[in-house]
Amino acid sequence: MKSKTRYKAANALICATILFAANAGAYPQTSVRNPQTQAVAPQAGNTPGRIAKFTTTKAVGDSNITEDDNGNIGIGTTLPTSRLTVNGLLEMLAGGGLKFPDGTLQTTAGLATVSRDGSLKGEGTLVSPLGVRVPLILNSQSFPTGIIKATNTDISGVGIEGYGGNSGIGIFGQGGIGYQTGTAGTGVVGTGGDSVEGNGLVAGTGVIAMGGRGDVVNGYGLLALGGGSVAGSGTDRTGGIGARVAGGDGKGTGKRGGTGLYAEGGFGPGGRGNAGFFSGDVQVLGVLTKLGGSFKIDHPLDPENKYLSHSFVESPDMMNVYNGNITTDHNGLAVVELPDYFESLNRDFRYQLTVLGQFAQAIVAEKVKNNRFTVKTSSPEVEVSWQVTGIRQDAWANKNRIQVEEVKSEKDRGYYLHPESFGKEKERSIERANEPEQTREKNPRLRN
Repeated sequence: MKSKTRYKAANALICATILFAANAGAYPQTSVRNPQTQAVAPQAGNTPGRIAKFTTTKAVGDSNITEDDNGNIGIGTTLPTSRLTVNGLLEMLAGGGLKFPDGTLQTTAGLATVSRDGSLKGEGTLVSPLGVRVPLILNSQSFPTGIIKATNTDISGVGIEGYGGNSGIGIFGQGGIGYQTGTAGTGVVGTGGDSVEGNGLVAGTGVIAMGGRGDVVNGYGLLALGGGSVAGSGTDRTGGIGARVAGGDGKGTGKRGGTGLYAEGGFGPGGRGNAGFFSGDVQVLGVLTKLGGSFKIDHPLDPENKYLSHSFVESPDMMNVYNGNITTDHNGLAVVELPDYFESLNRDFRYQLTVLGQFAQAIVAEKVKNNRFTVKTSSPEVEVSWQVTGIRQDAWANKNRIQVEEVKSEKDRGYYLHPESFGKEKERSIERANEPEQTREKNPRLRN
């Protein structure tokens, strides 16, 4: 009985296989799996790997959707590279969106919220702007013009604003290192905005620095330290310049260049502070113009409690003064030796002689020649105090004579260098006349 049963089952399977093969073209194009072997039988009219669909003629054909052996689905492409690869426009209608594993739903390309960790703060809105955890370290080698740019298009807006913490620094900039023949980078560069030509507006300020107020000592408005020199080869071992400023060039006929550095002393109940303080030597490559001048030292008789000041000697000429004492010989003659550069440096010599210790006459027997002159007295062995002055005639002085009397410019007329000296209000000062009204309104110190 068991042998007959097995024989009948085998005959049935063979008949079913012959019947399927004979009628394969008559069935719709679908994949048919044998219930015994699970083998896939491809159907005519459909390409392996493509999802089948009914065409407009009700026939079975290829759709635009494929699936490879790795389970990657492609729409519009036969070579999908991910779980879903779309070649073409992917459109979502109203009510659709993208849902992420954390449960958040994005229904628009504009981010309503930002997924973040503790390094990013805020929601990116006006009410809750984004903020980052500090320190924020940005390194770049591919953006020579900078990796952070802040632009404010408002009329008077601020591009970047920085606040230091307790005793901290608001903004710190350090230039890059210069290698070989290259120049080291600049720490901070500030350039004021240009005003539109012809409209009378004031150009912007490059850098504004204001020191903080302290209980004992106020902070520096600007602290600039020159770099230290380094060891190694090279002839210049001098430390760097603390601050270097240059006035803008004057554009147009008759226009002068701008002032390199403008300093103003602060006001207070006890008087006005110094516009500048120099601890060390000062060199001026140009004309020094002042209202007065003096030296100020610790008083030689009471250095701990007093100062001593003397005024400069003024002259309408570029005058040099030479003096000394000399005693004539038994013939009443003496030769005064002057520096070997005297005649090269000076012209228009003027002499003064004073006899010391006795009554006698003294004259200049021979004027300056070969950097010397001769004194003659009416008696032998007379001590004479002498003085000779000369007017500078060096190359620079010949090209830069000081103009003794000068007519004020149209802009300065009616104003004073120090109006209070003439009993005038301080609004009549030249300083105020040269400050544009827009700048004066922004600076409370200029309104006082």
